[in-house]
Amino acid sequence: MRPSFSALFALTVGGLAVLSLSSLPARADVITLRADEWCPYNCAEASKPGYGVEIAREIFSKAGHTLDYKTVSWSRALDECRKGGIDAVIGTTKKESPTFVFPEEHIGVADNTFVVKKGNPWRYTGIPSLGAIKLGIIQDYGYDGEVGDYVEANTKNKARADVVGGDNALDQNLKKLQAGRVDAVVDAKAVLQYKIGQLNMGEAVEFVGTVDPSLIYVAFSPAKPKSKEYAEIFDRGLAEMRASGQLRAILARYGLEEWK
Repeated sequence: MRPSFSALFALTVGGLAVLSLSSLPARADVITLRADEWCPYNCAEASKPGYGVEIAREIFSKAGHTLDYKTVSWSRALDECRKGGIDAVIGTTKKESPTFVFPEEHIGVADNTFVVKKGNPWRYTGIPSLGAIKLGIIQDYGYDGEVGDYVEANTKNKARADVVGGDNALDQNLKKLQAGRVDAVVDAKAVLQYKIGQLNMGEAVEFVGTVDPSLIYVAFSPAKPKSKEYAEIFDRGLAEMRASGQLRAILARYGLEEWK
């Protein structure tokens, strides 16, 4: 790690000036974090950016770094992180981003939860039941488990899957559900609950099945040399936050409890 020149200081030994690099502070980095809006894990609001973002910001701030967080489309976030254009994404799984650098600590548990327009008799009873509906999904999302296998096999089948992109893709899917353009929408239950509340759609939709729980992470670029270092900082920092009670306090702001 290269120290700033102003941090170097001279010692005189045998009449010669030498530079001592010992005990120098690490250079502060700006760590770029991107994702589409996926509240409550990561949000678009500046005052409440999502509990995962608040955790990452606190951890890297304590390590002397600055977190630069913005929302973009999920496809763009993954692509830029894969190529090294940004440092990290938030809300991914090891299945979705197998080449990324992952910390040991995850930031929550996501699942595949289905929601339909109230009054629709359809229920998720296994993969065969999906053949009877058009499902609203999000471009380049990594749906885990058996649902993920189904989505991957049917993404291009317009009779079974309606794919949307952009950084407000879930909003679009839920509005299509309300308008009858898709029969069901699938996403993590916590995310659906948060977004349905924002859109005041609680009386218009209902939850009809949850499967495939998976661990979600802040993951770092495979193309960046400091990614392993950042992952280690994240692990140490999250353990400290958990022990001090700070993690519990952040989660309480979003009406949540610890995931493990």
